[in-house]
Amino acid sequence: MDYELACDRLCDDISQLLLDGPRPATKWKAFAAGRATQDLAAAFHRAAGRPEDELWSNALESLERFIDLYDYSAVGNPAAMRELRSFVDENADLLAPRLHLKLAS
Repeated sequence: MDYELACDRLCDDISQLLLDGPRPATKWKAFAAGRATQDLAAAFHRAAGRPEDELWSNALESLERFIDLYDYSAVGNPAAMRELRSFVDENADLLAPRLHLKLAS
């Protein structure tokens, strides 16, 4: 149940950023939001409790790409941005192995 609540909270934060901005969301932001939401749901529902599963690194990469599309000074909901950024930062160690592989290739 905790995983479901966490997933819902993160997906709500993504929606709030997408919809609460000072300007309408671009198609790139909408695509990135959809991808991040799908990847997070897959990780929480199919890989919960298994941090080594590739679904988690995919979800964090998608979420990070979504966050990177935003200018922090122009965010309509800074609390949602902080929550998403905190989640990525707290789980950054899941990205580290894939980052080393990318740099090596």
